Amino acid sequence: MKRVLSLVMAIIVLVSTLWVSAGSAGAAGIIAYVDGRFVWGKGVVFVFDASGYRNKDVKDASIFAGSNFHDLYCTVNKNEEKIVCVARGSLTEYAGQTGVIYLAGQIFYVTIPDRVQPEVELSLTCPDGETAGAFVKFEASGGGFDVFFIPGATMQEVKNTADEYVISSEGYFVGYEIISGLECGFIPQ
Repeated sequence: MKRVLSLVMAIIVLVSTLWVSAGSAGAAGIIAYVDGRFVWGKGVVFVFDASGYRNKDVKDASIFAGSNFHDLYCTVNKNEEKIVCVARGSLTEYAGQTGVIYLAGQIFYVTIPDRVQPEVELSLTCPDGETAGAFVKFEASGGGFDVFFIPGATMQEVKNTADEYVISSEGYFVGYEIISGLECGFIPQ
């Protein structure tokens, strides 16, 4: 039984390869697999580096997992030279297993990612006179650095404010690194 199943699987892969290859003969360039992950609200997302492809070249993509073919919905981003393929989230049923992606006449062996709980953004409430924020080290264009307490109730707010500091410094600050977690402190004067 195992031999028969292996033989059937090999025939399916061979036929699928020939079918996908014939359907995308006009595509240009090599596709390189970059990453696969589960994205909440989308499903399983696979990203490829590629140039010279059009959406019609990637419309018949699929992934073989769990003894079945599953549709992949792929789009080409010509500006970033990427192909992004999305499968339904139920594909995570096969998390950790190897899947075979058929994309524009090429085959990729990938590990199917698992669902990961999204990180919960914590906010911090501080006593009167203090505000929530984090310490941020700003890199100066001359090579030195300055550390400031940047206000924000969440790390995203701290990041947004640090981005504004870099932009409004008119070239004095060229980058930054958040060097602490959220804590209560005083806004610099």
